Amino acid sequence: MKTQKGFDYTKALQELEYIKANLEDVKSRINGPDSTKALTEAAALIEKQRNITLANPALDMDKIVVTRFGLGDDARSALANKMCMPFSNYMGLIETPPTGYDAELCELSDLRAQKQTKRTIFKPKHGEGIADVQMHWNADKMLFASAKPVVLDGFYNQEYPSWHIYEVNLSGDSLKVITDFPEPDLEFADPCYLPDGRILFTTNIGYNGIPCEHGERVIMNLAIYDPKDKSMRKITFDQDGNWSPTVLNNGRIMYTRWEYTDLTHYFTRIVMHSNPDGTECKSLYGSGSFWPTSVYDMQQLPNAGNKFIGIVSGHHGTPRSGQLVVFDPNKGRKEADGVVQEIPFRNRKVEPVMKDRLVDNVYPQFSRPFPINDKYFVVTAKPHKDALWGVYLVDVFDNMTLITESEGDGYLTPIPVIKRQTPPVIPDKVNLKDKEATVFIQDIYEGEGLRKVPRGTVKKLRVFSYEFAYMKSPSDFDALGVQSGWDLKRELGTVDVEADGSAIFKVPANTPVSLQPLDENGNAIQWMRSWFTAMPGEVVSCVGCHEDQSIIPIPKRVAASNMKPKAIVAPEGGTRPFSYELEIQPILNKYCISCHDGSNQMDLTDKNKTEYVRWGNYQTHRHLNDSYYNIHPYVYRQGPEADLYVLQPYEYHASNSELIQMLNKGHNNVKLNDKDMQTLCQWIDFNAPYFGDFEIAGRYKATFEQYPRRQQLMQKYANVSTDWKKELRDYATYIKEQGTPEQVIPAKVKPSKVDTKKISKWSFDADKAKAMQQASAPKQNQSIEVAPGVQMNFVWVPAGSYMKGTDMGGKQPVNHKEVSIEKGFWMASMEVSNEQYKALVPQHDSRYIGEQWKDHTTPGLAANKPKQPVIRVTWDEANEYCKKLSEQTGMKISLPTEEQWEWACRAGSANDMWYGESNLDYTTYENMADYTIKNLAVWGLEPTVPIPDGHFTRKFWDFVPRDKESNDGNLISVEGGKYKANPWGLFDMHGNVAEWTASECSEHPTYAGQKTVCGGSWRDRSAKSTAWTRRYFQPWQAPFNVGFRVIISE
Repeated sequence: MKTQKGFDYTKALQELEYIKANLEDVKSRINGPDSTKALTEAAALIEKQRNITLANPALDMDKIVVTRFGLGDDARSALANKMCMPFSNYMGLIETPPTGYDAELCELSDLRAQKQTKRTIFKPKHGEGIADVQMHWNADKMLFASAKPVVLDGFYNQEYPSWHIYEVNLSGDSLKVITDFPEPDLEFADPCYLPDGRILFTTNIGYNGIPCEHGERVIMNLAIYDPKDKSMRKITFDQDGNWSPTVLNNGRIMYTRWEYTDLTHYFTRIVMHSNPDGTECKSLYGSGSFWPTSVYDMQQLPNAGNKFIGIVSGHHGTPRSGQLVVFDPNKGRKEADGVVQEIPFRNRKVEPVMKDRLVDNVYPQFSRPFPINDKYFVVTAKPHKDALWGVYLVDVFDNMTLITESEGDGYLTPIPVIKRQTPPVIPDKVNLKDKEATVFIQDIYEGEGLRKVPRGTVKKLRVFSYEFAYMKSPSDFDALGVQSGWDLKRELGTVDVEADGSAIFKVPANTPVSLQPLDENGNAIQWMRSWFTAMPGEVVSCVGCHEDQSIIPIPKRVAASNMKPKAIVAPEGGTRPFSYELEIQPILNKYCISCHDGSNQMDLTDKNKTEYVRWGNYQTHRHLNDSYYNIHPYVYRQGPEADLYVLQPYEYHASNSELIQMLNKGHNNVKLNDKDMQTLCQWIDFNAPYFGDFEIAGRYKATFEQYPRRQQLMQKYANVSTDWKKELRDYATYIKEQGTPEQVIPAKVKPSKVDTKKISKWSFDADKAKAMQQASAPKQNQSIEVAPGVQMNFVWVPAGSYMKGTDMGGKQPVNHKEVSIEKGFWMASMEVSNEQYKALVPQHDSRYIGEQWKDHTTPGLAANKPKQPVIRVTWDEANEYCKKLSEQTGMKISLPTEEQWEWACRAGSANDMWYGESNLDYTTYENMADYTIKNLAVWGLEPTVPIPDGHFTRKFWDFVPRDKESNDGNLISVEGGKYKANPWGLFDMHGNVAEWTASECSEHPTYAGQKTVCGGSWRDRSAKSTAWTRRYFQPWQAPFNVGFRVIISE
């Protein structure tokens, strides 16, 4: 303020010195015998401070528009939702009662006075609400949402108040309805002027319902309206709500988008920006991060680059108010990386806390900020729990000065009456006659999504679209199956990726589209877990896969640059949602039911169904094939919610699933053809759904059948319509026309001939093992210091020979052969820990293990504690770690070969495990998939807790295979050394995490070139964790349950 024209700095400085000189004396007397006089003096000091702050020339406009709400006796206890805002942060205005308010749009002047002059601009006559006020740049008119009575046939044939957009001039003598459309079921909110004279607002054209609420809450997406020809066009096609649209200084728009397809849904409100016509839509802040839980009421700061101010709030809890935070996307776009400061706490670091009810009992509470300039703001605020909602002047220097409040009232959305520069007009880039758009990817290997994946790995892209939940209908996380997801996935087809990673292809416009990069077997390497929606005729371009928004295109021409856009190659039988009964059951009928015919526990026929009782308000009764319940537990997938950070490539690749591992090893000689194997893996890539359809609960407002109504409105206002029911019918007809596939009967498995004498010949007991070790060890022990205070201990493994068996996916090894270990070696007694690994690779994070169900309030179960074994490390990275450790110590450090590993594991045992057979209780020996695995099935809000035993949902959600008779006391991996060591002093050889070896697969053609993993993990049953168990992964793959231990060669 010192340098601002019109501000008397000398006088203000004198007043501040007076306040400073008298403040402590006054404070000391407030509770004493002189309290009355002290309080009077204190009020005078506060008034002086107020006068200084309000002397700011920024307030010389001396007028603001504000919405006053008569709150009566509730004025001091009311939350912000009492002032005509949604009752919860997950709701839109459409879920807020449109009537029942004492609301008034008014102008306040004489802002520096103790009592301002108020002029009423508009006061509804019948208690209608006033919401979402936005002023034009010329400061002569405003848009707002309020109630309009409509008549709905069948809805008692009476007038029904619904939300519509109005415009009124500043004088208040010209009020008109903007959204005068013939559809009585449409409502409107969040109006926003555009520089070219058009208007942006949200509306319920899509007939979507919030899936986590079973569609109970209606969703509103953005649409653009032209007052000249009264045309309206839907421009966002999102799963959940859009809020707070505003125009940026460059003419683009900014708004909040909530989405959670396969994401942790409490924390996924993302600040987006796009052109006003919907093109070039991208995330601006919060994508892939848990904080902020939500951001509303964003406003860009004038003359401050990309900085914007917004209200940080929670999911549940305090609605539509919270902390006042300044962001700068140029600093960062995730968590608190882009935070400039919180107001009024500029010196307090903003911690990116992952919390559902983020701002409960946090004060001051703010709402609806408006920047006067880049340092000063008017805002609605409630300084403490018992305070009124008043209008305040706040600044980046931590001052917070009351402008106005009145007992019994609340004030919302203060807007200075000052003419502002109109942002530039961005011409439309759409071609509304075109029903398609073009996608150009310069290099899919660029960006975070495919880090570590070698060039040439991605062969195609799977292109699919989402169909989102309907209103007041049973949707939610279990609508499509168990641990399956929220939305229908409709496969559109595949497109080629060129050798250099580029691609160019057509997609349907106005359709939420998602991509999955596929390997040579047609399996998804990465999950997008989001969507983009291309506008008609738009060219959507990206540099790579989940690249940072600040990355500019690579200055080079690529193969796709010289090509015409390719058409999507539709799947055989046509585009359709994925359905277990139509896609997977026929495969089981073809290959599996000759054995799994219902005579054993693994019934894979379609003869029997079990009722699944839905959770929540819509406890509808749907029946699923028992084959689904029996086979899906052997599929590893993320389910409806998972870590918001970009996944590791291959995190949920089909190769992680036991079902695929068994088949690739030739399970009982079953051999699927390529097409059927790809379909099975696509089921996994789509989160293993059962249903390919939604149940739709009748009519909306007793008037419109939802399925045809969505089609009608989408066709009219978006020129697109999806008939997924017909797609399913057409595909059912198609497969019927193909005839019943001939059943494939696999050849009987020949029993393995095991020479027990030969095997027992080399085995020896624990005493002999220890004697061998002691006799040949060059010294008593070995340890190295990885970093100060971080040791790695080793035990000696002597030379010797044993009988190695080949893992063919059965219950016993086959093809035994003698293996000799010519030289002894030192082996780490425990798996490499996070602490040890991060000592040399500090950027690594083993992250978390996902849980089942929804409502997650953490990323999962922590796997990144210092003493836990490191995971999500590729074979290449494990070898690089060995190289660094070798260079640091001067020793020859490496991964063990699979032969060295098995020899060390057995320590003389000829059994499945070093301590006996795999059917033994391993409680004290190893950490494997035991009784505790049931605690992956969780529910609740905050905190998340295991589903109670006996609850009707547990039998469906507690599905991970385990050894029920054992209880090792730990759910996931733990610090090494918690269980008994084998005779040579090696811990966790069968459990905790499986381990990379130096060996390449030589037994299975399917895994040619892949690297060998030995042992099992906390998620594997003992029969799948034997000394002879093998798994195989690409050297650049980083499995969720695989780590490593190292050896020192003498």
